[in-house]
Amino acid sequence: MRKYWFATDSYEVPKGIQGEPVRISPAEMKGISRLETANTVLAVFEMPTVESIQMEGRVLALDGVRDPGNMGTIIRLADWFGMDEVWISEDCVDIWNPKVVQSSMGSLARVRPKICHLPDAVSTFVSEGGKAYVADMDGESHYSVNWASDCVLIMGNEGVGPSDELVELSKNVVSIPRFGEHGPESLNVAMATGILLAEINRP
Repeated sequence: MRKYWFATDSYEVPKGIQGEPVRISPAEMKGISRLETANTVLAVFEMPTVESIQMEGRVLALDGVRDPGNMGTIIRLADWFGMDEVWISEDCVDIWNPKVVQSSMGSLARVRPKICHLPDAVSTFVSEGGKAYVADMDGESHYSVNWASDCVLIMGNEGVGPSDELVELSKNVVSIPRFGEHGPESLNVAMATGILLAEINRP
């Protein structure tokens, strides 16, 4: 895979990393970065080849997530919590959208989201012994869920939530309880994903 690594003079290469980046000026970095405030390091690499989906382990599935910032943040969360797989539906935002890449903060180099037809993938996962959980407003509190070791957590679209088909397939609807009496109607999908992934990984 061809890779290019650029950094300004102020960037220190972390210990254990082999190689040296191409040094460029802050002005040059700003010119090739799409960020308002450019970072001190930037990498360019080819889009990797994605393997077929695996039907085991801890899977995060995204159903129609359209906002690039949300998608990048969720990919970063999946990286942080060490999820085994990330599945995304065909109608999700393009994972190579520049805003997705930037908001993933490098996690897209480690996490390989796999585009698939979610109903088929979830159905097969469940038929092979895994459990599916879908996040929605009217479900069981995530505090009381006994998370299976082989499980898929489905997070729905920012505006309309998960599809009825996925809710029916999963049969396990999970909610994050609201404690404030006059709080917001719902949580941002990236925020909710972080809360639920922390719960799945609770020792």
